[in-house]
Amino acid sequence: MRAWPLFRSSITPGCTSKSDSKPTLTLRPHADISIGLSTPTGLYTPTLRAVDTHTVYSLASALKHVAHLGRQVPSALTPAELPRRGGTLTVSNVGAIGAGESAMPVLVPGGGIAIVALGRARWVWDVERGEGKGERRLRLGVSWSADHRVVEGAELAAFVETWRGYVEQPERMIAEGV
Repeated sequence: MRAWPLFRSSITPGCTSKSDSKPTLTLRPHADISIGLSTPTGLYTPTLRAVDTHTVYSLASALKHVAHLGRQVPSALTPAELPRRGGTLTVSNVGAIGAGESAMPVLVPGGGIAIVALGRARWVWDVERGEGKGERRLRLGVSWSADHRVVEGAELAAFVETWRGYVEQPERMIAEGV
């Protein structure tokens, strides 16, 4: 999201007292990511703030922390983890709750400008074309959706390619200090 500032933006609704009031686009200084968290007491979307200022290790720790708080009965998530203004991007791990390999993520009003649904990872036999050779690979279905008032399809595709580069080579996040 450092390379794609558009994905750090959010839409602020217009004033409801005026009929001609239009929503505004706000570019946030930091990347905030909301996490879809299915818990015993319902679905929550805690937000990890300023993820662009954290290392991959501190993000992993923060994610583990909010998941632990959400699993408490009653939920121990506080307004600090569930801010009124959520993330600009939402991550949903639908593969963790069933055999689904993909999903069709839907943006909710006020829920950011993009959402990604991660399916269930599975091992597949990937045969290289023409050579007859193959190897087992871990394949993960990923589905994206974005608010087209803000993000065009080509911009989303380019952002996804940048994201995919980090997922396929996670050592880059460590080397680049992400």
